Amino acid sequence: MSWSDAQKHCRENFIDLATVRNFNDTKKFLSWLPKRLVVWIGLYRDPDINWSNGSLSTYTYWKGSSTPLGSMSVVCGAAEMPTSGKWILSDCETKLPFVCYSPPSKQQVIKLRMKPEDSTVDLNDPAVKADILKKLQDRLKEKGLSGVTLKWKEQPDGKVFHKEEKCSQKKNDENFKLCT
Repeated sequence: MSWSDAQKHCRENFIDLATVRNFNDTKKFLSWLPKRLVVWIGLYRDPDINWSNGSLSTYTYWKGSSTPLGSMSVVCGAAEMPTSGKWILSDCETKLPFVCYSPPSKQQVIKLRMKPEDSTVDLNDPAVKADILKKLQDRLKEKGLSGVTLKWKEQPDGKVFHKEEKCSQKKNDENFKLCT
């Protein structure tokens, strides 16, 4: 896509075009982008050099010794992977692959122990699982937590819930348990 189309796509589906804040960000690019690509990043010049998310750049990684200004007043930034991700400025209408930024998602697994009032209720029934998730989500909203996505983690057998086994342990022996 052109730089502006890429920016629009990133803003609609993620956060924005990628901002390269430091050498660690550059190393991340180098680790997962094919070496043959030139990709749009959030850098542009109109007439000053800025990041599309409005942040200031204190880190630079230009191909060559300084900012390549050229004769065009509006140019956009790309990372040139064949040259270790060094930055170049190019005509913004050039169609290139691009890299979007999205905030890292934090995942946490929480184990629940549930004892239904009605022992005939199948906790693995999709309607029951959906109802439990809705109640948990509502409780989080009541507590002022928003932007949290809950989902069930299925076990290899496709089930979420399993009956807890009863285990007994010989006194003073933590290594062996008898479970039924």
